Amino acid sequence: MTSGIKTDWAHRLARRIRHISRWLGILLGFVFTATLASAAERWDIDALMSALSRIDSGEKRYTEIKTMALLKEPMRLSGTLSYRAPSFLEKHVLSPFEERYTVDGDSLTIENPGKGIKQTLSLASQPAIWAFVESIRAPLAGDLATLNRFYKVNFGGSERNWLLALVPTEPDMARLVRFIRIRGSGDRFDRIEIEETGGDVSVMTIEHQP
Repeated sequence: MTSGIKTDWAHRLARRIRHISRWLGILLGFVFTATLASAAERWDIDALMSALSRIDSGEKRYTEIKTMALLKEPMRLSGTLSYRAPSFLEKHVLSPFEERYTVDGDSLTIENPGKGIKQTLSLASQPAIWAFVESIRAPLAGDLATLNRFYKVNFGGSERNWLLALVPTEPDMARLVRFIRIRGSGDRFDRIEIEETGGDVSVMTIEHQP
């Protein structure tokens, strides 16, 4: 009788051990798979460029604060930013005055209705302006090669909070701008900061609708 009880207890214990072992194996398999997935989805500049390159078009409102030595108080501007892949980019200032900068391919058009100005020029003829345009357009197009052409590129952070730091290497641009910092989350830009060599600073905050 005692032998039967012991045998039954041993069988139950063996089943329990097998049960625990099976679930432990599943748990370890899940953890291992999650670790591999995390490694595969590691967020770096290539992942950022890939995410941004999938954007076909978009329009966002922005607010820009410019702190300049010539002004007693910072200047506040607002308007819209528009993009269409792969090479159309437009900044439309709506306040405190109207001004529009439109880039399409190699062409840049500047319009100021209040002053009766409309001028079109080639980016290739203006290296510093071209470099500045590509600080925004190249990332949006996922074009790291073009970005590297004009800047020393540094990247850090996570998918939810990344930083793209650009130091100009194009000589004309380097004489004007010390650095450009772009902060964002996932496939969107949240903030663009530009510091000029003379100390003037521009900070643009991009609005995202919920």
